[in-house]
Amino acid sequence: MHAYDFTIVVPHSKGSLATLAEDLGREKINIEGLCAVEQNGSVIVHLLTTDKTATSRAIAKVGYKVTHESEVIVERIDNQPGMLGKVTRRLADAGINLTTVYLATDTRLVLGCESLSALEMAWKQLATVASR
Repeated sequence: MHAYDFTIVVPHSKGSLATLAEDLGREKINIEGLCAVEQNGSVIVHLLTTDKTATSRAIAKVGYKVTHESEVIVERIDNQPGMLGKVTRRLADAGINLTTVYLATDTRLVLGCESLSALEMAWKQLATVASR
């Protein structure tokens, strides 16, 4: 599948990701993948969607800055130890220099915050709802 990776600079403040995610939801844009990392007082977000135009419009609407946008491919791989190494080794051996790599949605969710104990407590409260 082809999709679009948007690198976005988002303020490092409570609710900034929620603002973006809510607007994407209102615009019926599905988030296919996401990675967010704090860097120098801002948050760098990689957002993966399939609707380039609507996503660009939604990001601009909330006032965030897209610093890079690229078309990418999204492929399923087996979820087992060593698979990423096998795939990236074959690509490297074929002369491919990857610039963007992260996991997208499909039952895997990575969460982090300033207080992991608070996050763990909140997760336990909603775990029965979140689990399949």
